[in-house]
Amino acid sequence: MTGFAVVGLGMGRNRAKQVLETAGAELRVVVDLNEELAREVGEEMGSAYSTDLNEVLGRGDVDVVMVMTPSGLHAKIGVEAIKAGKHVITTKPMDVSTKACDELIDAADAAGVLVGVDYQSRYVDNNFRVAEALKQGLMGKPILGEVRFKWFRSQEYFEHGNGWRGTWAMDGGGSLANQGSHLIDLLLWFMGVPKTVYGETGIMNHEIETEDIGQAILNFTSGAKGGILGTTTFPESPYFSAEVHGSEGGVLVDSVLSGEIRVFGDGLEEKLQTIENPLANVVEDVVSALDRGTKLRVDGREGRRTVALLENIYRSSREGKVLDYSD
Repeated sequence: MTGFAVVGLGMGRNRAKQVLETAGAELRVVVDLNEELAREVGEEMGSAYSTDLNEVLGRGDVDVVMVMTPSGLHAKIGVEAIKAGKHVITTKPMDVSTKACDELIDAADAAGVLVGVDYQSRYVDNNFRVAEALKQGLMGKPILGEVRFKWFRSQEYFEHGNGWRGTWAMDGGGSLANQGSHLIDLLLWFMGVPKTVYGETGIMNHEIETEDIGQAILNFTSGAKGGILGTTTFPESPYFSAEVHGSEGGVLVDSVLSGEIRVFGDGLEEKLQTIENPLANVVEDVVSALDRGTKLRVDGREGRRTVALLENIYRSSREGKVLDYSD
């Protein structure tokens, strides 16, 4: 049985429940600086709770630490956990800079432990099918991949929780880095590494350091084109979608969270249905990796790619020009 500790009980509350529901995993302890919240979640989940990370890292029954804190703390807490001999999974994005990601990856390599990133959209059945179909060439020559997310966030959202959201130091960006990182990860998974990047960002309707609207145009090494659009200024939240097509078919993923899709191309829908997704979530993925030696779907190096692309988009926006992609 693999023992888990979940650190940070905003997003972590949901992940603690996921641990409880996964065969081969056991929730040992939940951790939060807010003692009332830690107690509440611990009692709800039937686990121990703590406000002391060092005490938790010293527990021999904890094998994996899930870091669900603000983004700018992921590598710091992750490295502390690795030094204590634990495997580490962070929530998205991996951290706010590739420098921090590299520190976490290097620490894991040196210690011989796992490090990965919880991009839940990669475990949705139809998203997995699309990625495999592209990998197998079922859509022919790749032509275009796009992701779009139009959400609303109030000013109060950014001011809540000590105001870490929408800051460079703790959020690593705005609508692209926070709300958009799931879709940016999917685009890279579907289409591969970019060759050039052009980005534009702006603050249109919030008092924040970072962007509340961002766009990017990508050219991939495959020769395909790509596009990214994300904002937290839309009055509702209707779009969280991905679209990919090639010379022999395409797929519109109307919701990457639920996996609702529309398929175009002779026989493509039938081919997609033959592709089976063996994993439901990151907890299953970690248990499989530790018990059977399988590879994490999003290991540290894979998770780092989203942060690298974000850095390229932001630099392009600042410099106002197309950039050769740099990782």
